[in-house]
Amino acid sequence: MTLISQEVFDRIPTPVIVVDEKRRILHANSAALELIGNNAIGRDLALSLRHPNILDGLDRVLKGAADAEGEFSIPVPVARSMAYRIERLGDVPLADSSLATLVLSDITAAKKAEEMRADFVANVSHELRSPLTALIGFIETLRGPASDDTEARARFLDIMYRESQRMARLIDDLLSLSRVEINEHVPPRKAVDVARSINNVLEALEPQATARGIRFNIERGPDLPNAIADSDQLHQVFRNLIENAIKYGGEDKPIDITLKSVERIPGTARPGVSIAIRDHGPGIPKELIPRLTERFFRVDEARSSNADTGIGSTGLGLAIVKHIISRHRGHMTAQSTLGEGSTFTVFIPTDLQPRIERI
Repeated sequence: MTLISQEVFDRIPTPVIVVDEKRRILHANSAALELIGNNAIGRDLALSLRHPNILDGLDRVLKGAADAEGEFSIPVPVARSMAYRIERLGDVPLADSSLATLVLSDITAAKKAEEMRADFVANVSHELRSPLTALIGFIETLRGPASDDTEARARFLDIMYRESQRMARLIDDLLSLSRVEINEHVPPRKAVDVARSINNVLEALEPQATARGIRFNIERGPDLPNAIADSDQLHQVFRNLIENAIKYGGEDKPIDITLKSVERIPGTARPGVSIAIRDHGPGIPKELIPRLTERFFRVDEARSSNADTGIGSTGLGLAIVKHIISRHRGHMTAQSTLGEGSTFTVFIPTDLQPRIERI
């Protein structure tokens, strides 16, 4: 392939691979090489793409079939759904070989959108049933027995307002979770100042902390590097974790925030920055810690509607954090001791992740 044609080939955003009758990779554009590796040219496709349906379809096309297509999944580092199409090019005067093209398409977003539409309906119908039932009951009461009771009307309207706010928070969190999941397979690639992001969150949450007599203690390590992150999502992670510490850490108790660089993120060989957020509240039972990032899981069900203290939980905050950290190819840990408090630590990479993935 000439330099000019290769340059045009590389501008195709969809991965395209050309193989000969022995399944050797003759050409691949830049998008394909990011998946199969720069050293794949000249090697058997099976060394880079191990999915049996692709290899079987390719063999059939090379033996005479016009085309083959299907779908497959990539389980790591984040589950992705892909579609493939194989077409025969016929006899081309290149080493007397018959050639075939393999075109790959990432359909993860479409697949997740389908799943999330179904999940959204199921989750909303379940989680909204309780506040909606309460609202209907109070409305019926106000239209009937309490229609002339001024005191009851004021009390019921206050409860109805809190229940409607609870539904609004739930819908906001469900939509936020859906947006995160749709793009979870695409890691961010921009540098973000972690310390500045933390400071922005603390400024926004200062009124809540002051109202509960809480102060922030911040410790920042030297030469803290930028994280490779989505700034809005990183802000959301810090806000969710610090807001939880304010809500559940106890009044008139500090929140300790420690930022430092780490040589290796747990479970990876990549350098990163760690952000530890520690409260001094009642703590979480050890057996419940593995469940904290489950959707709609709450350590204390009363937290979901504790309007008297202003504390309310949809049970989705840590699930959102989990998926954001997954998108960033980072890591999160939770440690807690009853009576002493809890520490949530997130690790975010500080280097660009190689795009090469084995399928």
